[in-house]
Amino acid sequence: MIMRTSFKRQSHPLLPAYKENAALQLIIATGSAFVIYFFAKVIMITFHVSQERIFEMTYPNLGLSSLGVFQNKVWTVLTYGWLHSGFFDWATNMIWLYCFASILQSVAGYKQVIPLFSYAVLVGGAFYLGSQLIPGDTFNAEGAYFLGSHAGVLALGITALTLVPTYKLQFAPTFGIPLVLVVGIYILLDMIVFLPDQAPVAALCVGGMVTGVLFGVFLRNGYRPGEWVYGLFGRLSQYVTPSEGINENRNKRRMEVLRTMYEPKTGISQSRIDDILDKINDHGYNSLTREERDILLRASKD
Repeated sequence: MIMRTSFKRQSHPLLPAYKENAALQLIIATGSAFVIYFFAKVIMITFHVSQERIFEMTYPNLGLSSLGVFQNKVWTVLTYGWLHSGFFDWATNMIWLYCFASILQSVAGYKQVIPLFSYAVLVGGAFYLGSQLIPGDTFNAEGAYFLGSHAGVLALGITALTLVPTYKLQFAPTFGIPLVLVVGIYILLDMIVFLPDQAPVAALCVGGMVTGVLFGVFLRNGYRPGEWVYGLFGRLSQYVTPSEGINENRNKRRMEVLRTMYEPKTGISQSRIDDILDKINDHGYNSLTREERDILLRASKD
């Protein structure tokens, strides 16, 4: 169960290894998507593709848009959250993301971070599209396209706040900033940017916050909504990666065959043959010295 008492960042001399640092994995994933996206645009410019044509080929196929466009491009409800329209937008979002995600993975484990981010992207996209059903022009998204991971970042911050509401980011032994203040600043900045001109995006941010609250409630009650994803990939990897037991059995059978081939001869002891065969099993045939190879050659002769 998650502790509900005051929580402060512990002093860690080293960052988690990449395999267990979901915050860093998200930054690299979104950064790679950003580089590929803009590299593709540069290539199109190199081949003299017009800016209007580039826009038509990218934003409608990758970004969230109006309900009319979405009906033919349903995948955009996921792709929009992993891309950004500019470097500054990506860089600032990743700073906030690492702050929130590092806190979350320190109190709930790294296996909750990426699934939560993905859930929030989907729910935020649903809020973006659903808001357009509200009568009036406030949530009209005709001709607009949105890229950005705001929903996912907000969900990470809200979940962390739900789990450890008294958490402080310690910058000195006597100075720390409450997490609630940091999350509040990010929400305020988003609402200032997106309201009222981009009301559907504000609805998207609300979707991210709702996802964060629900995810946090599940975690506080002992559920782990993100671990099934890792379990699924673990089971799939078993089908393509031989298990240790299978490898061990194969090695045993190979060693039995080798021992029948190299019966001990005059002047060559069984233990000496076994040592050489064990060395082959552990390090390969190329690891043998010239003398050891000669011994095997003499032992194999009648």
